[in-house]
Amino acid sequence: KQWYQRRVRGDCGGSPQFESCWPAIARDATALLLVGSATLPATELQFLEMLYLRFGAQHGLKESQCAVILNSMDDATSNSAPVQLTGMLAKLPRETVSMNNAAELPTAFGRILGSALRTQTEEWRKGENQILSVG
Repeated sequence: KQWYQRRVRGDCGGSPQFESCWPAIARDATALLLVGSATLPATELQFLEMLYLRFGAQHGLKESQCAVILNSMDDATSNSAPVQLTGMLAKLPRETVSMNNAAELPTAFGRILGSALRTQTEEWRKGENQILSVG
């Protein structure tokens, strides 16, 4: 499990050594997907919240364009108390999926990405309508 948690952190670009690249990565983002273990310790939750603030909130992404996916690597996790998202993370859509059940993943990702795309489409339409009303 330790390897997986370190790997997720590295995959999301959350390493401080890449912090100078974060503005370029976040600039054109239309959605933010934060992925973590269903048994995250408080320090990991703080890390995810920091990523949300840096990649989502600072760049004007709406809560519906962001989501948290908590993964369960084994059946033992399902017997544990679920992680309680706090602060800014508590406002975001959340999905808990079992990584052992591949059928859950497309459904969870579909719901989250569908919501983000609907929000982005609404923003584009508003922008187009403003351009048309000016002209």
